[in-house]
Amino acid sequence: MTSPAVTWLDDKETEAIRFLEALVNQDSGTYDRNDVNRLADILAVPLSDLGFHSTRFPQSQYGDHWLWEKPGRGPKRLLFVSHIDTVFACGTAKERPFSIAGKRAYGPGVLDMKGGITVVTFALCALKAADSAAWRDASIAWFLNTDEEVLSPSSRPLIRAEAERAQSVVVTEPARVNGEYVIGRKGAGKFFLEIAGRSAHAGNQPEHGRSAIGAMAQKISALHAMTDLAEGTTVNVGVVRGGTRSNIVADRCYAEIDLRAWTPDAADRAIARFREIAARADVPDTTARLWGDLNFPPWAPGNPGTTALMALVAEAGRELGLALTGIKTGGGSDGNHASAVAPTIDGFGPQGSLAHNPEEYIEVGTVIERAKVTARFVELWTERWR
Repeated sequence: MTSPAVTWLDDKETEAIRFLEALVNQDSGTYDRNDVNRLADILAVPLSDLGFHSTRFPQSQYGDHWLWEKPGRGPKRLLFVSHIDTVFACGTAKERPFSIAGKRAYGPGVLDMKGGITVVTFALCALKAADSAAWRDASIAWFLNTDEEVLSPSSRPLIRAEAERAQSVVVTEPARVNGEYVIGRKGAGKFFLEIAGRSAHAGNQPEHGRSAIGAMAQKISALHAMTDLAEGTTVNVGVVRGGTRSNIVADRCYAEIDLRAWTPDAADRAIARFREIAARADVPDTTARLWGDLNFPPWAPGNPGTTALMALVAEAGRELGLALTGIKTGGGSDGNHASAVAPTIDGFGPQGSLAHNPEEYIEVGTVIERAKVTARFVELWTERWR
């Protein structure tokens, strides 16, 4: 027999897309805290109507974080984690508001991750409307953070603390392009390298100069050589700034380095190598300063808790005629933090592609499809999770 919560969602696509449109048309760029807080106000309406109560975590630099909770009769607590910030600046929604072309919906943040927020909102509405046993029995919490797009500096400890209180964590980042859920993510770090040299006239006295750019070029070659695709460790120098004029030997150069690794050991080895490269005197009389950190800890695939959660997702999918699978991915998310302390699964949002791009889109038909899977997953989790 089909779950009443799933059946309730059968005719809700128009309503869900209208709700998603309202979210997308409210800018929520990470650094525009007033915009982000306005989006939180929009979300407060359905969550309050569902009977959730809230705790606000005021922030000065970013929008305020929120924890919404609904108690259950039983001891189990399921935590959803979603970020409500996007990478798009204030005014983007006015320039290119939510739109639908064919079977796809477009707009800033429609995929990352306002689509996932819509999925969970309607799954929760379905569970309550159907008076599901899962709704009555499970304690459900939803943490909404506002700084994920800048690596969650202020929300990271809050996410970890809430994950420690939960039996399982669901992160609502988008599905992969073919609909896969996410069962592992590389650790991700951001590092900075600055080199000081000595300026000189490039034509008259080049021998007196010590090129910071020349030193950086050698270090970049060494850093990029660290990439080991077989191991899964990647290093990318994606930002370089240096010099002021072509006829001046540059006395300053700055670079930003991205590190990805599957395991803590691999990350530690890479960071140690970063230090060696920074300390090396590639150009005499130049000095280098390295700083940074591993912002997202590795979430290695094969975690037993994640595997068990994926099995429940797959079962929910089979009931709906869907063959759902999970994959590992190189991008980090707040799931990396949660997975360090609780069984975690990610990728509950709709299908789509081109996140962080003006052409970012979702497949409209997958919004309610994922909401149905999510509602049924919560029911199975409440029945089976130990």
